[in-house]
Amino acid sequence: MAVPDAQVANALVLDEANHRLFIATRKPAKFFVYDTDTGKVVTVLPTAEMHDDMWFDVARKRIYVTGTETTAVMEQHDADHYTHAADVPTGYRAKTSIYVPELSRLYIAVSGKGKPDAKLALQVFDVHLTR
Repeated sequence: MAVPDAQVANALVLDEANHRLFIATRKPAKFFVYDTDTGKVVTVLPTAEMHDDMWFDVARKRIYVTGTETTAVMEQHDADHYTHAADVPTGYRAKTSIYVPELSRLYIAVSGKGKPDAKLALQVFDVHLTR
């Protein structure tokens, strides 16, 4: 499967129930949705810069892409319709994350790597509080 106009595909998530593959690319920072049955691109949206991780919140039909400075939140309306719902401010180099669906929490590590005044932090987002 070719990713159009992308040099660096970085994160992959499978929505098995809807036969969709989510791919987040770094260059350029885009979010792609593929139909796994046809191999065709369903949607392309902007996403967080210099991201590392991407998670699919099945219960809320959201995709979280954690990148430096922001986490991009995409919403899945149905298998063929998605929107870029929000860019949540995080921190410099806040790109490593883990989503724990049982707790409805997204944990993001903020390293600040490369900044002289870097402060390490762990951000915890309760995702059930929104919608």
